[in-house]
Amino acid sequence: MSIVVRPDQPAAAKPAVSRPAARRAAAGEEQPAALDDRLGYWLRLAQMAAFEAFNEAMAPLDLTPGRLGALLLIEASPNAHQSTLAEALHVKPPNMAVMLGRLEQDGLIRRVDDPANRRANMLRLTPAGRALLRRARKVEEELEVKLSAGLNTKERAALIAALRRIAEKS
Repeated sequence: MSIVVRPDQPAAAKPAVSRPAARRAAAGEEQPAALDDRLGYWLRLAQMAAFEAFNEAMAPLDLTPGRLGALLLIEASPNAHQSTLAEALHVKPPNMAVMLGRLEQDGLIRRVDDPANRRANMLRLTPAGRALLRRARKVEEELEVKLSAGLNTKERAALIAALRRIAEKS
């Protein structure tokens, strides 16, 4: 089953998908031998588990990975432009525009004229956006602990480094 996740789609609206392979892996059961050494297979199972945990944790806050990423980047760079954000999040500019429009409609961000470029806007968090981000950070910390369960600090750092190398090559 294929699921298309749009960055502006609310977390609660995503359909639940049966994950028998992920459950087998979590239970320590045997995986089909033909897939045992397939990196893509394990990356996909890990991604499914991470997204399922994220959606479960963040649905009450109406946050998707894209929305949370956008809010975090806007907070870190309050003078960022939409195109910079789209590039950082690996989102097509039209999709970024839709996501930012929804964040603005929800009262989480506002656009401020860029005095250096009359055709561009800078993005800023509103007080509501900052409050939501504070709540989301607490949930995200718990989620990171859950996702890292079974890994020590060194293994976690090595996994992140390996995933970063894979992502940067694609």
